[in-house]
Amino acid sequence: MDELGIDRELLVQTFLAEAEETFGRMEQALVALEARPGDEAILHALFRDAHTVKGGAALVGFDGVRELAHDLEDVLERLRGRNLGVTDALVTLLLRSVDVLRGSVAAAAGGAREEPAAALAFRRRLAAAGQAAGSAPGAGEPG
Repeated sequence: MDELGIDRELLVQTFLAEAEETFGRMEQALVALEARPGDEAILHALFRDAHTVKGGAALVGFDGVRELAHDLEDVLERLRGRNLGVTDALVTLLLRSVDVLRGSVAAAAGGAREEPAAALAFRRRLAAAGQAAGSAPGAGEPG
């Protein structure tokens, strides 16, 4: 316990359990999004889940996980704003992001101080996908 009476190990274990639950929910939502690309409720739920993982990671000091979740949030925000279109390739990339998040959480929980190189490389891919211009009909046009 720290000076505030917080049991860090319990906090980390709670985060790990909740993150795994969230990752499963995200995978199901992404599969559903592929079938219903215009479903705003799915997009909002995915964004909330990424935001929750980001906040939990920040709370337990898993900075690499927080940054990766933030990058995922950015892409999901572009989808929600219709600045980016849902494509099979993007859904596949988003599904892969859940796998990379899961691996980053495991690495951080195992004591890794640095973000895994594969996660850093993946973050670049995710950022590039999020910046794809003209990915949606009317993307970039004033609404």
